[in-house]
Amino acid sequence: MIKASIIIPMYNVAQYLDKCVKSIIAQNLKPGTFEVIMINDDSPDNSLEIATNLSKQYNFISIISQKNKGLGGARNTGIQNAKGDYIIFLDADDWLISNSVENIIKISDKHKLDILEFGAHLVAESGETVNTISRSSNEIIYNGIEYYNTIKYAGSACNKLYSRAFLQTNNLLFLEKIFGEDFEFNTRALFFAKRILAVENVCAAFLQSSNSITRNNDRAKKDKYLIDFTHILSSIRDFRDRYSHTNQSESVSSFFNERLTMVNINAFYLMFKNNYSFNEINKYKKTLKEKKLFYIKYPVAIKKKELFRKVMLKNFFLFRPAQLLKRALNTN
Repeated sequence: MIKASIIIPMYNVAQYLDKCVKSIIAQNLKPGTFEVIMINDDSPDNSLEIATNLSKQYNFISIISQKNKGLGGARNTGIQNAKGDYIIFLDADDWLISNSVENIIKISDKHKLDILEFGAHLVAESGETVNTISRSSNEIIYNGIEYYNTIKYAGSACNKLYSRAFLQTNNLLFLEKIFGEDFEFNTRALFFAKRILAVENVCAAFLQSSNSITRNNDRAKKDKYLIDFTHILSSIRDFRDRYSHTNQSESVSSFFNERLTMVNINAFYLMFKNNYSFNEINKYKKTLKEKKLFYIKYPVAIKKKELFRKVMLKNFFLFRPAQLLKRALNTN
């Protein structure tokens, strides 16, 4: 019986594939109990060639090639072709910690979980571990709304073990060809989940690449991210309006308010950090208001983001002098 399906999207990741796959081998899982699905998302480099060679060495690897659908679309193909009881999303530049997966599968089996959230190291390109995210729910099992309002872990889809049956039952797939798809996907997953547990076990390492969307200097990618933020906001708001009538409790309202506010904070912080002009920032604000997507009134749990909300977003006029000061300091 296949217990775990590990889904690896591939797009310009040839240099990382060998290490990523070898980290799965280092799990020492019993043959026949896991599979690796590598999704070639129309990658222009030699990722497919490397994956093909790996599949010849290891019979647990299957490869699916498709027209480019983005990270979300590649993961969707993996979900639709997976056979395991559980799904792990593993980006090709990340890797699993040795002998870590079997234990979280046992925990999920024992508690019949929809989602198990595990810890991860954040690793710089130099190889240095710059941070570790790790939380525990102390063996308390929550539903998704209670979990989110109680345990603040990570927004990634890659530090979670998902029940495949849970994803299928609730038709949980990622938005395709957008940035920030994890946040939107997990909003729906948390809403539907009935049984979630957090463990401190560190099971993965996430490479903090200088070429990531939030760290590179590509203005076009930043502009696309801002457009995608509006898609994410629309999707979450529409989902809330469609489903929240089934549960109109204060905790559900709090959940959606914080999620929508967090997306707004992330969008405006991206513009502030990357020196968008005040006119550009103000224009984006007007667009969100016109689409009824401007949410800044609800507090969020992350302290730095809450400070940004309270100081900048609730006093919008401060953006102009703050940016002038920021530029002056960068010049000196």
